[in-house]
Amino acid sequence: MKPNLTAVLNVYPKLRRAAPLLSAAAVLSAAVLPGAAYAQAATPTLAKLPNLPISIMPSDTLQMLKDEGIQKAFPTGNRPEAVLLTADSKVTMSFEWRDTKLAPADVPTMLSQFPAVIRSQVPGIKTLKQQMLTLNGNNWADFIFVAPGRSGDVRRELLITSAQGRMLVLTISSNLLDYTTKNETAVKALTGSMRIN
Repeated sequence: MKPNLTAVLNVYPKLRRAAPLLSAAAVLSAAVLPGAAYAQAATPTLAKLPNLPISIMPSDTLQMLKDEGIQKAFPTGNRPEAVLLTADSKVTMSFEWRDTKLAPADVPTMLSQFPAVIRSQVPGIKTLKQQMLTLNGNNWADFIFVAPGRSGDVRRELLITSAQGRMLVLTISSNLLDYTTKNETAVKALTGSMRIN
């Protein structure tokens, strides 16, 4: 069964809602859990993200928003189940576990179908790259694009996989200039540690 991609992701409104998150990071600092707050032991072990079928390696270079912070950053519409920020609060990583059905075998088909959906919903895309990644035994469809934003170009990355027969989406958002080597290292450490439960 092929996923209905137009119904699956309404990308552009979510991207516009993510922009206030970046600009309001200082306001949300009181609603942030430091990486150590969700670490379970001195020896690195995976930590399950609340309300999600995924575990990650805790890191002092990432902060996790509390529920109040997520509500402030996403005041209307669907909210992600978990949101992490880089130490400088310039890159957000939001996890959504959607009700949309997605079988593991259908993840690769998104590479050919989904770019048209992104282009139809995000005006002025400058670059769009898609690839299949295998992270800890799970296939992820990966879409990276750059588009004009209010204060310069924005970089968005969508990583999509199947988790318990449903679509799991990780959206990585920042201004293009804020996606520094240091922030990219933190993001890659996160994505490299992700394990579907």
